[in-house]
Amino acid sequence: MEVDKVHAKEKPKYGGIKAMPFIIGNETFEKLGTLGTSSNLLVYLTAVFHMKSINATNLVNVFNGTCNFGTLLGAFLCDTYLGRYKTLGIASMSSFTVQKEKT
Repeated sequence: MEVDKVHAKEKPKYGGIKAMPFIIGNETFEKLGTLGTSSNLLVYLTAVFHMKSINATNLVNVFNGTCNFGTLLGAFLCDTYLGRYKTLGIASMSSFTVQKEKT
């Protein structure tokens, strides 16, 4: 009888050390992608568009700031109005639509 009470009181564990490699891996590859895109964009702007280095760097900084602000805007909308599932759905559909328009 006491064994049943002990098992009934146990709560499931979420996250912890098991989730850590996935979070670190996700953040690592996301940052590598962002830095690679920024470097390539800088070379592209100076080589193809023949922009001055300072102007190209300024434009890349604006690009990075806009990308970072987009995540803050998404987090604000998610927390205040939409909820996480609606936000993920809307973001996924908009990303899919933009990718379809490009091809």
